Amino acid sequence: MTSNELFKGAKWIECTGSDAPLFRKNFNAVKGEKAEIIICGLGFFHLYINGRKVSEDLLTPNASNYSYRDLDWFEYPLKDDLSYRIYAVKYDISEYILDSENTLAVMLGNGYYNQNKRDAEGKVDYGMPKLCYVIEKESGNVISDETTLSRKGYILDNNLYNGEFHDYTQYPEGYDCNGYGGKDFSESTVIPAPNSDFHIQFSPSDKVIRSLEPKLIKDEGKTKLYEVSENTVGYAVFKCAEKGKKIVVSYAEEIYDERPYYGIKFVENYQTDTFITDGTDREYIPEFSWHGFRYFRVEGDVEPIRVDVVHSDCPVTSSFESDNENLNWLYEAYIRTQLCNMHCGVPSDCPHRERLGYTGDGQLCCEAGMMLLDSREFYRKWLYDIADCQCNKTGHVLHTAPAMGGGGGPAGWGGAIVEVPYRFYKIFGDKDILDEFFPRMLRFFDYLESRSENGLVYREEENGWCLGDWCTPDKIRIPETYVNTCLYVKFMQQALEAAEILGRQDEAAHLNERIEKVKRALYVAYYSPQQGTYCGDIQGASCLALQIGLGNDNVANVMYDKYKKLGMFDTGIIATEALPRYLFENGQAQLAFDLLSSDKEVSFAYMKNNGATTIWENWNGADSRNHPMFGAVTKYLFTYLLGIRQPENGAAYKDIVITPCFVDGMNKAKGHITTVSGVVSVEYVKNGNKATVKVYADPNINAVFAYGGKSTVFSGEAVFEVEI
Repeated sequence: MTSNELFKGAKWIECTGSDAPLFRKNFNAVKGEKAEIIICGLGFFHLYINGRKVSEDLLTPNASNYSYRDLDWFEYPLKDDLSYRIYAVKYDISEYILDSENTLAVMLGNGYYNQNKRDAEGKVDYGMPKLCYVIEKESGNVISDETTLSRKGYILDNNLYNGEFHDYTQYPEGYDCNGYGGKDFSESTVIPAPNSDFHIQFSPSDKVIRSLEPKLIKDEGKTKLYEVSENTVGYAVFKCAEKGKKIVVSYAEEIYDERPYYGIKFVENYQTDTFITDGTDREYIPEFSWHGFRYFRVEGDVEPIRVDVVHSDCPVTSSFESDNENLNWLYEAYIRTQLCNMHCGVPSDCPHRERLGYTGDGQLCCEAGMMLLDSREFYRKWLYDIADCQCNKTGHVLHTAPAMGGGGGPAGWGGAIVEVPYRFYKIFGDKDILDEFFPRMLRFFDYLESRSENGLVYREEENGWCLGDWCTPDKIRIPETYVNTCLYVKFMQQALEAAEILGRQDEAAHLNERIEKVKRALYVAYYSPQQGTYCGDIQGASCLALQIGLGNDNVANVMYDKYKKLGMFDTGIIATEALPRYLFENGQAQLAFDLLSSDKEVSFAYMKNNGATTIWENWNGADSRNHPMFGAVTKYLFTYLLGIRQPENGAAYKDIVITPCFVDGMNKAKGHITTVSGVVSVEYVKNGNKATVKVYADPNINAVFAYGGKSTVFSGEAVFEVEI
């Protein structure tokens, strides 16, 4: 849809020279009449009608690949031909309307749209913040144009990463209400509409989800240091009755770590907000950013009243609890970490440093995120970000979606164009999405083929990264070409399944031959019959081959023996997700459990035992302390340990088979997931060589309990006694 079609002829406007402008427009209406507004303020906006804020939405609209910009000045330059979209938000404002004269007011901020990055010619990212709206009502439409007045706002600086500077002594009191008498607003500048495809936002916005109580841990006189009980996202909230007081608030994940890594410790002019107070009863908070932190430092004689947790409104729709504290921590930490990294319709890598929708991190966690959270529309939106970031000419898929630069690899990152729609179909049963993305999958495979030699994926874009696995416990030794080629096969196998579901087998028939060719190349290049391994099983290498049908019992047994002796992971983000799945599916549930619950050096318990409340970027705690990618394995607590699985070729949980895995080290467990077909829950208690299993499946679901060679159909609640 074009801008003109969506906004009914409204004009795009800006306040020249201001990246946090204020707008106001008076209009006539009749109280009680139906009134709706379609509005887009780029990067983010707040909307007020007659002094009342419309909606609790924050950081709106959702971020996207807004419009064309030269990507050649990225750290890793790109020449891709991408697609573009911009989201507008639709609100019913009938309840805000007064008889006769009304006032609309809007405040804009930079968001992702304008990060003050400049190319060689001095051009900013996409341009300065801009606004367009139409109010549709029975007594006549109201549209944005030059008669919408504007002025520079009281927010003197706003940057998603660095923070904000607010001077409330410059706040034009009453500008958002009728009767404002100030002469400081003037006509806005009409500008061309962004060249993009326009949509109404359907993915949830960010909101204040809950609040935490900060604890003073150090008083240094001029500054005070506070801690909250968990690594989180959002901001501290302040009040101050004095006018002209300066409050400076800085945020950090860690204070005891000596590494000078930005985003971890306090860094000058990074994650820092400054407020000049006006003596009113207002709350002082950043308007267009959030912070990732566990600690915050306050300069100024003022105390925080609370900490607000802010992220996309995706409620938790699952639970897990057991007598194994390591696995309990894994579930809780993953949920917290994933939510901390859901902002503006984008699943990010970390909430403080890059804040980007890395396709590698996102595709690894998408299944768990869809399964355990109310996130259907969130991930639907991100699917279109991925689609927009696939080159229309070559099929290449960028490492971040929306396109924000960053590094990655051709399959472990770009493969999101296959993995995410495939998992979306499996979780939600949306065949239309699978059908829509199927041609994109084939185009992506052609891209990987163009980057291959002798059947192996050797490279990606010129002057860019070509990662294989990432964040291994020690130096990455598993070959990049091997990882990308194994994933190439995995994704082609998923596409063949999709073709069968869609009845598009003819279009994918060539993939069978290609898969065999690539498998042969992997076998010749990387298999050692003497060792019985692929790549010496470095950092989980054999598992990547086994999961695509390469290898034999000897390869599997060598791998099993290795991990039984090691007793912990030695893998990066990709092999860590793959290894437990293969073990569970091939009769090695105890070994999979032992790795997931291990308390050795390379384990989730190591994070827990070192005070973590969110999942780390690296096993040893280096860099970010709030990265969800390793947490992708959390889904196995449900699919294998509790045993909630769909049959082969199942989707949307219309059919389920519950088969718990009973292991030494966990004597009781319970949990549930909320599927599109209804709630499924499992609870069991072991007693010697027997177990009592209490199950529930919504009557809409065709449910089977299977164990020990017996299968029993059930509906609603049922209890089973089994020998283990």
